[in-house]
Amino acid sequence: MADNHTGEELSAQFRDASRFWIQRVFVPLVVGVGLLGNVVTIVVLTRRRMRSSTNVYLTALAVSDLLYLMFVFTLSFMHYPSIHGPSYQWYWHYYGFGIWFTDATTYTSIWLTVSFTVERYIAVCHPMRGRLICTESRARKVIVLVYFFCFVTTVTTPLEYEAIVTQDPKDNSTQIFSSNFTKIYHNKTYRTVFYWFTTVTFIFVPLILLGIFNSFLIHAVHKSQQQRCRMTQVEQSDSIQTQENKITITLIAVVILFMVCQIPTAITLIYNLFHQPPMNSVEENIGLGLGNIFNFLVTVNASCNFMLYCALSDKYRRTFLLTFLPSCYHPPSPSRHSTVFSSLYDGRSTLRQSVHTSSIRGCSTNGDNVKAFKRASNYNARIQNNEAQPSLHPAENNVPSLLLKPPPRTLNCDSTGDLNF
Repeated sequence: MADNHTGEELSAQFRDASRFWIQRVFVPLVVGVGLLGNVVTIVVLTRRRMRSSTNVYLTALAVSDLLYLMFVFTLSFMHYPSIHGPSYQWYWHYYGFGIWFTDATTYTSIWLTVSFTVERYIAVCHPMRGRLICTESRARKVIVLVYFFCFVTTVTTPLEYEAIVTQDPKDNSTQIFSSNFTKIYHNKTYRTVFYWFTTVTFIFVPLILLGIFNSFLIHAVHKSQQQRCRMTQVEQSDSIQTQENKITITLIAVVILFMVCQIPTAITLIYNLFHQPPMNSVEENIGLGLGNIFNFLVTVNASCNFMLYCALSDKYRRTFLLTFLPSCYHPPSPSRHSTVFSSLYDGRSTLRQSVHTSSIRGCSTNGDNVKAFKRASNYNARIQNNEAQPSLHPAENNVPSLLLKPPPRTLNCDSTGDLNF
């Protein structure tokens, strides 16, 4: 009995410590960073130069993560002692809706991650078909469908909770406001259908799809890198393929972080679906403590995508600097194989200058061809004249002498690159 009592005390201490450090210390810090990071991500990904079907998905994911962080932060208020006072009774009427919004935004993030993973698989492994399927308009339709589906299928969540008022055992005149489960929650049929549907739809199926398609993407990137090593002479196409691989690697990193942070919570939900521990037992206290830690990992996942984009995407970093810190941005020096991309990136004036320079170069090349053509025509004319009339100067029929002393011609290029004689 003494060992059991000691175990209950230790497990209760673990539960209370996890609630304090995670819900009242770490969650506010991570939520603050995540809110800032997701707002920055939304601003960066909605810039005109960042428009693509993949970035449309990532923008919707940032919005979903932003909403999740806001709602999960409100749920952490329940661990503050003063929240149970009469001044905060409104909070306990909101509590069920807070859980609904938190669950719905979590499930939305899950299916958005699946959506852009499948989209990236089509774009990488079936590029011809991807040009028709992977469009911005189709991505927006999928996003609206995902948001609608996730919020509608969890709409009964607020009905599982109700606000209650109890008397403080130490002072019968003090009212304590809290939340309790309703009859709907205790209905066995409802719980079986709803929780099995949630487990299969938002845990089993997404994780299986993410594992399959992420494996295909990793294999495609590895195969592309091997081909790039064998085709070093095609440098321009190699540069384009490298950019595509960077995008794919960034999305793979997002998916891996997602799975690492979500799988512990998924395992806990599945375990609680089959086994419900007794109240105030050692098993329940440990489960609640671990639940705080695993839910905190989900919060970390919703806050860290911004860091992955900054670490793995050159284009994201450049757009971030141009948007928020233009004085700190230094454009990369153009190389022989990146002149076109640098000109398009540096702005309209540079692009016009590049086109003008190319026109002048093309004009000089065409001028050389015209000169050669005229030299050949003069040579043929001299040959015909020599056949008709004997030449007094045989050296004039020599081809090198004609090429060294061509007749004078005037060749000009105007600003448009047209030839003027």
